Amino acid sequence: MDLFESLAIALEALRANKLRSVLTTLGVIIGVAAVITLVSVGQTARSSVVGEFASLGPDLLWVLPGKAKEGSQFAAEEGRLTLTFEDAQAIARGAESASGVAPMLQTSIEVASAGEKVTTTVIGTTPDLLSMRGFTLQAGRFLVHADMVRRERVGVVGVALARRLYRNPASALGHRMVINGRAFEVVGLLQPEGQLLGVDLDDRIYIPFTTAQQLFNTNYASFLFVKAKDSASVSRTEREAKRILLREHGQEDFTVIPQSQLLTSLDAILRILTLALSSIAAISLVVGGIGIMNIMLVSVTERTREIGIRKAVGARRLDILSQFLIEAVVISLLGGIVGMTVGLAISWGISSRVFQSTPSIASTAPVVALAFGFSVLVGIVFGVYPAWRASRLNPIEALRYE
Repeated sequence: MDLFESLAIALEALRANKLRSVLTTLGVIIGVAAVITLVSVGQTARSSVVGEFASLGPDLLWVLPGKAKEGSQFAAEEGRLTLTFEDAQAIARGAESASGVAPMLQTSIEVASAGEKVTTTVIGTTPDLLSMRGFTLQAGRFLVHADMVRRERVGVVGVALARRLYRNPASALGHRMVINGRAFEVVGLLQPEGQLLGVDLDDRIYIPFTTAQQLFNTNYASFLFVKAKDSASVSRTEREAKRILLREHGQEDFTVIPQSQLLTSLDAILRILTLALSSIAAISLVVGGIGIMNIMLVSVTERTREIGIRKAVGARRLDILSQFLIEAVVISLLGGIVGMTVGLAISWGISSRVFQSTPSIASTAPVVALAFGFSVLVGIVFGVYPAWRASRLNPIEALRYE
């Protein structure tokens, strides 16, 4: 019996039990689709998140309140408020390799304007943030030094917030909005920035830091941005910022994180997370393989007389073994093809909707090949025992089987 004849018999056996074949294949479909989806979405998330942080610039440093936890590269102590506006000014004066420092006082609060009420992010900061973050204005102006000195109630809004409040972002300029019971005038509209870790960077308003201190009754900053003069000066800027803050605080109750270190840590965390999720998904493929073995054992029992007849007319053990093994492989092969299609469709849909990006062919192809190859391997591994059992049947006893 040649390969094509065995394949034809296997397909005929699957057609004879359509529902059972579909249900058996479903386990492989789910496994392959889950592996491809989780790995592809994980890779897209990793490249998207790392790319978004990298866009902030390699010469940027984050200064967080609280000392980093033991064994963590950048997770600071929770609930600690240790950074102030004066700290930012001290770094700006004393760090020769820094080109700018911007304190950030950030909170989420309800904002009302034009009959609309929305919850958004309000950030108190300084005029330096404009050049440090590379913002561009669509209309109006950014914060200026006079706003800081006079504690002016002015704000610069992102296009997403302007759209939520005024429908037409271009009409935001000159409008007044109420924040925490105080009226603010919109003096600027920023160009779109996009998203970072799923957070819409355009759904926020920037106000003078001194005004934010008064508005929220606090002297502390959520964190500080420090920008080095160039990439080569990052290490020196980090040392200078630490030295100045130690002098100001008398203790190390802060954490300075270079952007490169943050990117490395994020990349490592997302790689591990993707690997863990894909490993869990691969378990469903093994479960699908067990399902294939169970169904093939049932098939051997049902077709005992058929096996006896084949052996009686001259079929060898190898012919019987290859026939049932091919059936198991065909089930896993069909499941792999369908699962591959479903997994690609789901991963592309999730990636385009959540990350506004789609998995690249170069990154997806190895994952698809691995998942598809594993599904075929599962069919072979879990099909061997039923096929071996069928090939070992005694033809006389098989013919007597009812």
